[in-house]
This record gives sequence, structure tokens and C-alpha cells, in this order.
Amino acid sequence: MRRKLKAKKESLPEGLLAERGSKWIYPIYGRRPRQVAYLLKTALGICYLDGIDVPVDYAEAYRLLSVAAEGGASRAQLALGQMYAEGHGIPTDLAQARRLFELAAERGEFIAQIELGRMYSRGVGVPNNQKLALKWYSAAAAQESRVDDYEEVREAKAYLANAKS
Repeated sequence: MRRKLKAKKESLPEGLLAERGSKWIYPIYGRRPRQVAYLLKTALGICYLDGIDVPVDYAEAYRLLSVAAEGGASRAQLALGQMYAEGHGIPTDLAQARRLFELAAERGEFIAQIELGRMYSRGVGVPNNQKLALKWYSAAAAQESRVDDYEEVREAKAYLANAKS
């Protein structure tokens, strides 16, 4: 099940921030205009995906997130990957979801790392690969102090503990 994206306000640099719900996630002060455009497309795309202050519109979410993901916005890559994984407004395509999750995970997106750990540990849409599952769960567990998703941190740590025994 797709989790809402969030981050701690304290973990972000000071400056102008875009707000999503009660969590601050998009630092935009001091960035180049193109980067800001991708971040804003990501934020608006997620709003359409989740129905935050606008009606849910998967077509518009897909359009905005695709542009931002192409531009390298990791949060857009994650959200678009979740759309592909769950078939929100588009046909389910786990290979495309994995590709997008990997792009986002390589850039440090915690939830993308968790999603990849799940896919590889369970063999969902990919061959079961415990080595890759361990890689992604380890990367996620290493971010424990930076994230609010304690349930997912526990999941990653449990997987790592089982892998050691």
C-alpha cells in the first residue's frame, strides 16, 4: 500500500518551503529555476494523486509527475513508481515501477528503498533476490534518524536481523 510522502521539517534547510499537509517536504530557496519547476510539478502531481486540496486526477498526476521524473526529481520518480506499482490511472507495470524506484532510491528516497527491499525479498515483479533486498533494506535502515516512517524502519531492521540469523 502506498504511503503518504513526508519528511521532518528539522531535516530541511531553512528557506522557502512548500507544504504538503502538516509536513514540510520541498525546500526550494536557493535552487535553480528549472529545479524549482520540477519540485513544484512534483508537489502538484502528488496533490492530484492523493486528492490534497484538489480532486483526485490520476491523468493530471501522471502528466506532472512524468515531467518532473524526467527532470530528475526523485520524489516524482517515487510517486510515479507507486502509480505504476498500484495501477493508479495507468496499467500496472512492475518493471517500470522498479526502474523508477531504483532511480529514486539511488538518490536517497527512503520509501523507494523500502519498496525495492519488498519487491526483491518477496519476488514481486522481479526474481527473488535476497542480496538486493538486503542492499535496499540496509540503505533504508541507515536513514532511521532522518525519517518519520518508523513502521518501515522496523520492517527494514527486522529483515536485516532475519538475514543475519
